[in-house]
Amino acid sequence: MAEVLPVSSSAHLTLLPWLRSWPVEPGRTTLAAGLHAGSCAGICWALRGELAALPRTAGGRRTLALVAATTVPAAAAGWLAADAVEDRLGAPGQVAGLLAGAGVLLALADRRPQRHPVGPREAALAAVAQVLALAPGVSRGGATTTALRAAGVGREDAVRFSLLMSLPISAGAAGLTLVRADRDLLRRLGPALAAGAPAAALAAALAVTRVPAAVLGPAAVYRLVLAATVAHRLRAKGPA
Repeated sequence: MAEVLPVSSSAHLTLLPWLRSWPVEPGRTTLAAGLHAGSCAGICWALRGELAALPRTAGGRRTLALVAATTVPAAAAGWLAADAVEDRLGAPGQVAGLLAGAGVLLALADRRPQRHPVGPREAALAAVAQVLALAPGVSRGGATTTALRAAGVGREDAVRFSLLMSLPISAGAAGLTLVRADRDLLRRLGPALAAGAPAAALAAALAVTRVPAAVLGPAAVYRLVLAATVAHRLRAKGPA
């Protein structure tokens, strides 16, 4: 569900084990890719009627063209910089800071007037935001929705376009990670993937159909609460 909501699934995959003092398991990135693949499948199922209808109308084809255009920068950035981001970012303090900062921006952007639908300019801003979402804690959906709302796109349109533009990138990144994964590791993760991917698909489908666009404000508050929890834990632990 965190893949659909603007709360950063990558932040949760990093912070929840750290907060619970769980040992870092090998293959966490591969497991996350399997869960993301399940989420993408659930979203596609929930939106199957809408996705099938898009090519049939001029407006739908325009939306598909804009989504395709936004995919290029994020795909290029992921191909070139994903390993560097994974090596240099992802410490709990960094993730908490990005969670909080992006949450504040989301809350401020959602106060903007709802003036117009998504156009080329707004899609370009969302494409830049999606590149920034490589950093754990930013959230792809959160960053793109923030950019669209800041540009004056209506809340419903911003949430839906953000969801559509996340699908090719999320599915592509998950597929590439799984293809590159060690075969023995995949076999060991088989039971977890078999249980987790369908659960992620179901949660994502329910989130798409049941969670209203008005969730942006509460999501921003949740991000700040989670970041504050991490900050409190870091202070309690003291310097390393």
